[in-house]
Amino acid sequence: MLDDGTLEINYYERRMSVTGGCIVQAFEIDPAGYSSASARSYDSIKLLVKKVYIDSSIAGLGITNCNYWFNAFSNCTEVRSFENLSGITSANQMFTSCTSLETICATSFSNSELSGSLMFNSCNRLVGGTDGFVPSTMNGASVCKLGAGGVLTASSSPDSTRELVTSNRICAIGKYVGLGFTPWDGVTGPTHRQHLTSASFAADMATFSYLNLNYLFYSCTNLASVSGLGNLSDVRSRGYTFSSCAFATIDFRGFDPSTLTDLFYTFSGCGRLTTILADASWTLPSSGITGSQCFYSCSTSLVGGNGTAWTSNKTAYTYFRIDTASTSGYITVA
Repeated sequence: MLDDGTLEINYYERRMSVTGGCIVQAFEIDPAGYSSASARSYDSIKLLVKKVYIDSSIAGLGITNCNYWFNAFSNCTEVRSFENLSGITSANQMFTSCTSLETICATSFSNSELSGSLMFNSCNRLVGGTDGFVPSTMNGASVCKLGAGGVLTASSSPDSTRELVTSNRICAIGKYVGLGFTPWDGVTGPTHRQHLTSASFAADMATFSYLNLNYLFYSCTNLASVSGLGNLSDVRSRGYTFSSCAFATIDFRGFDPSTLTDLFYTFSGCGRLTTILADASWTLPSSGITGSQCFYSCSTSLVGGNGTAWTSNKTAYTYFRIDTASTSGYITVA
């Protein structure tokens, strides 16, 4: 354990730090594995760990059992050089309850014989580096991989080009599956969703070539103003993005809907919503898009530009279109 909060795992004849930190504590890891998290020699410092580095000296040891290795490292945000554990076969609850974990970096990784129940349970902030995959409680060791549907990132460190202006970061491509990833909410403890009254997307958001907005403003019941949506490009998934928000009008002028793939419950529970504005060119993709109950539990106050009022049997994503005399929808051209 180093003085900067890094847990460095290495194997040398004498105690040393490859990353250059000052050693404050040292522990022996049992290569046979652990039967529980409390059986770890280093369990007492689990809340002190901010980062984990796995040195290349570990790669040749033939370690196969990593059960509980990082279980409940709730303040750890990243794991680097995970490729040095390639070939492990057992990883039960290896990352369970790593609630702050954002990135597991690996240049390569083989999981061909890997098994591990609840390996990433409660890792709500963990995002894979290829398609924004976020593990759910149902995922096991099969998602411990690089590429689509995997949680590993093929880089040496998380992206540091964006300025950190809040206590936590949000991954632009993350397909989040629930609460706990934004600075204004959490699964446990205090939540600040009720204090969020307005949101604005800055012009530099247009530089992102791939965005997912799942659960971004979910249950922000006092969010009365959203601006800058036209600055977003290449948006894919928008499940529950505005569910139960308080705005009456939302403006999508300048927003390109052609890359949308998922509108599942996007505006559900927006009982104050009356008007959705968009350009005359607004057209949803003709294929590759889903989104049942996009307008679930809105109200008759929501009316399209041609007078189509919300009804409980017209809640599918298909009504996220321009309201005309021949095609009913909830969008008003502005």
